[in-house]
Amino acid sequence: MIRLYDGQGICLDNPGTDDAALPEAACWIDMLHPTPGEEAQVEALIGVEVPSRDELHDIEPSSRLYIENGAVYLTASVVSKADTEFAEIADIGFVLAGHRLITIRYAEPKAFTVFAASAHRELAHRDIASPGGHDVMARLIEAMIDRSAEVLEHRSRRIDALSTEVFSRSAANNPEAVTRDLEATLGVIAGHQRTVAKVRESLMSLARVTSFLQTLPEIMGDRTLKQRCRSMAVDVQSLSEHADFISENIIFLLDASLGLISVQQNQVMKVLSVAAMIFLPPTFIGTVYGMNFQDMPELSQPWAYPVALSVMAVSALGPYLWFKRKGWF
Repeated sequence: MIRLYDGQGICLDNPGTDDAALPEAACWIDMLHPTPGEEAQVEALIGVEVPSRDELHDIEPSSRLYIENGAVYLTASVVSKADTEFAEIADIGFVLAGHRLITIRYAEPKAFTVFAASAHRELAHRDIASPGGHDVMARLIEAMIDRSAEVLEHRSRRIDALSTEVFSRSAANNPEAVTRDLEATLGVIAGHQRTVAKVRESLMSLARVTSFLQTLPEIMGDRTLKQRCRSMAVDVQSLSEHADFISENIIFLLDASLGLISVQQNQVMKVLSVAAMIFLPPTFIGTVYGMNFQDMPELSQPWAYPVALSVMAVSALGPYLWFKRKGWF
């Protein structure tokens, strides 16, 4: 699918057929899951080759940021599905050819949807001398950075709430239920860590793209775009540090959860150990009188059975009172 936007951010009509010519007024050409026919359409309009899906997955820096035949090729790894527990990284291709920007993507990051909805408002009031694909590119990268900030802030609030929940559970009186809840919480913590890690990876990729943009003559020659790119670089650096801080909080929460699980399990083991110590003396006495020795004089006495029971009761009560005094219960 192809979406076309002019220099004012207004969505243009798509010809709808693979062999039809695209309008010359198209400034931003957004290709989502493009077919070979759609790729041929765009290549005929811009006069340069559009990278394939396999080329977008190339991790070599020289294959992700380069200039060829007068066109600038950039590939950014952008976080996608960040609102779910299974965040992903999507490789987005950017081609700057003349005054046009072409984006090639096989995922739908929310930043693209938000920017496309507000493109008319964003681009209609720009303050640069020569509007075109470079301006759209800068504002689109800015939208991705804003989306990363939104995801980090959302995850930070959820982690704070989860932290309060974890430590409040530890005060419960049912160790078994607390342990089950904490074990379930480990999966939630892992989901948060996965999302934050994907955002950090995305920010690293955006930092490389932003740095590369600042080397382009079209950017360096425009004071407004140059300042915007510098501002984006600062924002990416700040967000990366914030992501590191959130990641450290997640690690602390994970360690705390594992520690609380260990404490609860130790509590159970302590109760079992005390119970074993309480029943050990009576068991010993019962075992002694269960021996089949012929010469056990007290076995023939009428008081032997109640005395044996009394001794067993006292031997169990003694350890119980001692552990109670030590505060093990």
